[in-house]
Amino acid sequence: MGADDADEVLTVALDWDDLTTAYTRDITRRQLGELLLRLDDMAGDTSERTGQ
Repeated sequence: MGADDADEVLTVALDWDDLTTAYTRDITRRQLGELLLRLDDMAGDTSERTGQ
């Protein structure tokens, strides 16, 4: 991945049964990476609290 790739804009869509329409947002690859790291940290914290 080149230096310019981090600023490439992606569309992220979340959709599940209870939503009437998909939730979509345009974010950069850099923002997506930061979001995924936060989610990973949150999952780790949850695992530690629940003992899993």
